Amino acid sequence: MKAPRLALALLAPLCCSAVRAETTPAREYLATIRPSAELQAMLDRAVEAQFAADPKLRRTDVRIALLDLGDGGAPRLAQHNGETPIYPASVIKFAYLMAAYAFQEQGRLRIDPELDDALTHMIRESSNSATQRVVARLTDTTPGPELSPEAYAVFRKHRLVVEDWLRTLGITDLHCVNPTYDGDGDLFGRDAQFLKDRSVASALPAHGDEFPNRNAMTAVGTAKLLALLATDRALSPADSETVRLRMKRDPIEQPHLAARIAGGAARLPGLQVYAKSGTWGPIYADAGIVRDASGRSFVLAVFTQASPPYRGEFIADLTYQVARQLLQSPAPR
Repeated sequence: MKAPRLALALLAPLCCSAVRAETTPAREYLATIRPSAELQAMLDRAVEAQFAADPKLRRTDVRIALLDLGDGGAPRLAQHNGETPIYPASVIKFAYLMAAYAFQEQGRLRIDPELDDALTHMIRESSNSATQRVVARLTDTTPGPELSPEAYAVFRKHRLVVEDWLRTLGITDLHCVNPTYDGDGDLFGRDAQFLKDRSVASALPAHGDEFPNRNAMTAVGTAKLLALLATDRALSPADSETVRLRMKRDPIEQPHLAARIAGGAARLPGLQVYAKSGTWGPIYADAGIVRDASGRSFVLAVFTQASPPYRGEFIADLTYQVARQLLQSPAPR
């Protein structure tokens, strides 16, 4: 009887791997994404024109992903350094918002009034303290002093649950494992212990005093996750709509978004934007869904990094140009 038991034990990891890689609507949809020469040429022209007109932008490291979701067919992709990871600042918070609803659908979490309030402040005001509360609930961890090796191993495993969920969707280039911090003493103990952990694979190299286990996102991976949100493939239709509404952006109500995706889309009538921006040190970024009244949509993710920081109109201008081409021109056949 020992041999069959041993065989089953050896097969178990293989079976689990097969389950993790099983075909899902999200994976099937992402597999249909194809680079588009036409869309790439449009994006290249827009970026080159803005670089030519803006000296500050020419000194800026820019990463872009554009997904034309069309009217339900295969998404078309164009990108500019879109597969190179970058520190995402607060853009990462929309991934935690989606994870909260996914975990509730799975029965792993309940969005009670306390968590609902934290989600609101995380997205609307981009509160870092609210994000810390959200990540604590998502990962079943708490802040505190450094942990013993045994207790830290449990903490480390729990902190990877959002990344594990993303992999079930077929997204492997988003490293979403930490909350965001204000830097006023809120980063200490086990959180710092985790950020210093070189055994956790972050795609960002660490220089000098930088933590090796920082959050990281690519523009393409960010756009893919937003595409799943736009098409109800990561969450139920009802929860997808709830998350989109929580991310709805209006530069009239939120003037600080004038230079972001919402500001660019507002230059054209009838467009809705569901997005999350990020600003931290050298990073100036935004990622979101732009949709017209007919439901035709595109996803745009833009990360800029510069020292001194870039704070210009590039994101808004690019959004306007893309929206004018994709949403005000006849849909490609």
